[in-house]
Amino acid sequence: MSAKTRSSDIYNTLTTRIITWSYPPGHRLTEEEICLEFGVSRSPVREALNSLASEKLISKEQHKGYSVRKIDIQEINELYDTRLVLELAVIRNICLNGIDDTVLESLRIQWESILETLPVIAAQSAQADEQFHEALADAGGNKVIKQLLHEIDQRIHFVRLSDITDQERLRITCADHLELLFALRQRDCEKASEVLTRNIMWGKEKVDSAIKEALFHAHRMV
Repeated sequence: MSAKTRSSDIYNTLTTRIITWSYPPGHRLTEEEICLEFGVSRSPVREALNSLASEKLISKEQHKGYSVRKIDIQEINELYDTRLVLELAVIRNICLNGIDDTVLESLRIQWESILETLPVIAAQSAQADEQFHEALADAGGNKVIKQLLHEIDQRIHFVRLSDITDQERLRITCADHLELLFALRQRDCEKASEVLTRNIMWGKEKVDSAIKEALFHAHRMV
């Protein structure tokens, strides 16, 4: 296995632990412990940690090493505001240039299927929601926007975990997604923008409660 592959595996594993709060804010990460866990040298570990730091998932302090970044409520709210600006740009691009019908149909089938499983909560609903929005960003054709949205998604993932575990919220999310897809098929930018704004702002309103819930579960795991 190449050093690049080892670094990628470490990065992916640590990212999952951070965004799901298996490693809560303030959790310290040491090169020694990671090297022992993955059975690798320091080089791929440092590469993975540097990538996490560049994406602002962890912080590096002189003489103290790395730790998971602490929550800044204002920053989380600003990330939601930034996400809205970026996704509205995606919507405008799609309404202007169109979107492949196969993408729309695939997303429609997926979210109708999730809706039909209710009242059973669909597994991995938070991840599915992220993939939905990132698929639209991909269809919008702007790679920079897609990458920025992916980085924002990682940093607000814990809000989605709290937001879309409620049965009624998942039903509303399904309805929002299906309504948005219909508007995009019609190239109705005004309606699509309205639905998207409503969908994202609901998540923003959950920030405070999501932080409390995540801290509660993180404390129970300690």
